[in-house]
Amino acid sequence: MITNRLITDEDYSLLSSSLLLDEYHQGTFASFFYEEGTRCLVYEDEDGPICWVRGLPIVHNQIGMIQLDIQFLDNRDAKRNLKAMLIGFPELERLAKLNKFAGFFFTSVQLSLCKFCIKRLGFQQYTDELLVKVFQENECVSTQN
Repeated sequence: MITNRLITDEDYSLLSSSLLLDEYHQGTFASFFYEEGTRCLVYEDEDGPICWVRGLPIVHNQIGMIQLDIQFLDNRDAKRNLKAMLIGFPELERLAKLNKFAGFFFTSVQLSLCKFCIKRLGFQQYTDELLVKVFQENECVSTQN
């Protein structure tokens, strides 16, 4: 079963080790996932953490998007990684809509991740490295009466 929780200080060491071994995130420090103004969730199963998903709210002209950064514990563990994303992202999207965000975006040079996010999670490729998911207006939850 995939669950999520907020990142804690106890995650720092494992996250640091994962970043050091990751060819896509060399030079990124674990402190990046703890920065003020961001929120980071840890997705895990019965075997422990699978990935960390950091969200940074970006608001421009009263339109809010969330910049995502994803760190997998092990890029080669495709089965666990895909399962965490398939189960975790719909809930992440639901929470973003509840908080009036218009969508997500992230950059990646990892082709398999980009293809998966386009095919299975509804992202669109905006540039070679930028993927965007804009929530449909009629999908957004309104709190106005």
